[in-house]
Amino acid sequence: MVKDLAAGEPPKGSDRIVLFWDWFAYGSGGDAGWRKALWNWWSLGHVAVGVVMAFLVDIPLKEASSAVLFPLAGAFVGLSFAWAGNAQALLQTSEIENLSTKAEGGFADYVYTFQSAVLVILVTLGLWGLAGLGVLDRSCFWNCARWVYFIPESIVYALSSLTLRESWHVVLGAQYILVARRKILERKAEEQMAGDITRD
Repeated sequence: MVKDLAAGEPPKGSDRIVLFWDWFAYGSGGDAGWRKALWNWWSLGHVAVGVVMAFLVDIPLKEASSAVLFPLAGAFVGLSFAWAGNAQALLQTSEIENLSTKAEGGFADYVYTFQSAVLVILVTLGLWGLAGLGVLDRSCFWNCARWVYFIPESIVYALSSLTLRESWHVVLGAQYILVARRKILERKAEEQMAGDITRD
């Protein structure tokens, strides 16, 4: 749902605030957030990585989480949160606010794209936390086939691949916004200089 700035009044025009889960499910004028951030051709690559890793790695998820992947996930969190903070500061500049009005999904697309990356990282951390506790390696109550363990392994490794890409995209997105702001400032300076020359 959409919230109104003036409490108790129905949402109208520019007073509407699109909440994250609404943006994620339906979008804010453009594609839905899940489709924009998570569902693309790279998704097939993440699934392939998950399946291949589950096939190649012989150690249980509990050992894998404590040995390598859980510490790496901590690095992803630090990197992503630092750059998301940088992006948040840039998003508050007048140049980027004006640029966001030209995007199909508006300002919400810029803000919530970074939040969706954080969501992916937190979900992946949660799953690796469960793996570290041995929950995903537990025996079934019946005689399980190998694929029963293969599926959660594939999902965890696929999400790890997605987390790696999202961490990179947080940095890339922040850098893109920085470059875009610089270009807008250069364009403004050129227009101001041209206006000064015309007046002279």
